[in-house]
Amino acid sequence: MKKILLFLLPVVMFSCKKNTPKHDQPLENYSSDLVKDWIDLQLKVIKNATGITHVAYSRHFAYTGVALYEALEKGDNRFNSIAAQLNGSINLPSLPPGKKLFYPAAANSAIAAMLRFFYSANASSVQSIDSLEQVYINRHKAEIAGYADITEALTYGRQIATSVIEWSKHDGSTEANIPYTPLGEGYWEPTAPGFVAANVPGWGNNRTILKGSILGTMPPAPIAFSKVPGSAFYNMAKELFDISLALTPEQKALANFWDDAPNGKYLTAFGHWFSVLSQVIDMENCNILKAADAYLRLGISLHESIISCWQAKYTYHQIRPITYIQKHMGHPEWKSLITTPPHPEYSAAHATLSASAGYALESVFGKNYSFTDHSYDGIGMSPRTYSSFEAAGYDAGLSRLYGGIHYKPSIEAGNTQGKKVGKSVEKILKSL
Repeated sequence: MKKILLFLLPVVMFSCKKNTPKHDQPLENYSSDLVKDWIDLQLKVIKNATGITHVAYSRHFAYTGVALYEALEKGDNRFNSIAAQLNGSINLPSLPPGKKLFYPAAANSAIAAMLRFFYSANASSVQSIDSLEQVYINRHKAEIAGYADITEALTYGRQIATSVIEWSKHDGSTEANIPYTPLGEGYWEPTAPGFVAANVPGWGNNRTILKGSILGTMPPAPIAFSKVPGSAFYNMAKELFDISLALTPEQKALANFWDDAPNGKYLTAFGHWFSVLSQVIDMENCNILKAADAYLRLGISLHESIISCWQAKYTYHQIRPITYIQKHMGHPEWKSLITTPPHPEYSAAHATLSASAGYALESVFGKNYSFTDHSYDGIGMSPRTYSSFEAAGYDAGLSRLYGGIHYKPSIEAGNTQGKKVGKSVEKILKSL
């Protein structure tokens, strides 16, 4: 596996090697095990979660990434706080005067506090979070052996989390489930088989994590609706319909691999990309700084891209393929391979968020980084190998065509939109 140097904020480099710390060694010598273990636990918690709208997981990862990064920030003078670029007012705590902190302990308590907040409804999840936090508290006590005050570090990490949590409460997400009335023929309407109401139509109004991160990312208007055979819209739908009738086993496998429905079987779309990050961290044998930087970039990029995508969906209200094919192409019995989620067609969410995710991971691990995604080995799916994060992002978008839930132009628009968001996020973070 190719080893690539990390570009942090501002542009600095850390080698990707992992050593056992000797009390006061710099953070760049501290392993990424803590970050990977917390990602893996969060993925398990997500699979057991209920009553959480799918897009809300983007918030959980993004805000947790901010808390993790800020908990470590003062531990290395090459790290810069991102507080100045955050949207809205946040009051981060000051370091306790005259105290020498063990920053991995602060990071541990910060992540634990964030996840307890997001997943407090499930008692078994909270118990798992408490348990992992204590594992690392015990480990850190043994590692520092009196070199630093672990109690102060734990308190500092929890204060960071409290600040981030309070800031998160004002992002508009609790008001996102606004009333929605379908606009009539030619526009989105609830889809078979469940005919579920529109999913959080106001999510596009949410505050972004970074100031100005989605400016200029809205895609152009989609192809105008038409029922006329031979029209551009009809031909677009017919392309999907024809593909659906002759799907190869490989195309079906791709659609199912990136289905990512929040049903307890899959990790969700956001969790899938964090599963990729966990695997790459493990392969790279990274230090905690690189892992935290990757977590931050990926979480923010996913969060911003889904807000941008929801703005497009509820601006254009494009009709979904299953509705068009059943009602306007004369195939009322037609079904998509995977279930159509309850929100408008354009732009394709998976394509948008996956393109932004690929861009974020490239900004840390480099272009043309080959890897094999084992996210769903546990449910009997074959792993998929990619030549780059960009290629994986493209595949995730294309899977929606084979799944029968997105027209190809929606996927292409989402891919472009996601890359724009990823590029914007990287530019803002590099400016610090």
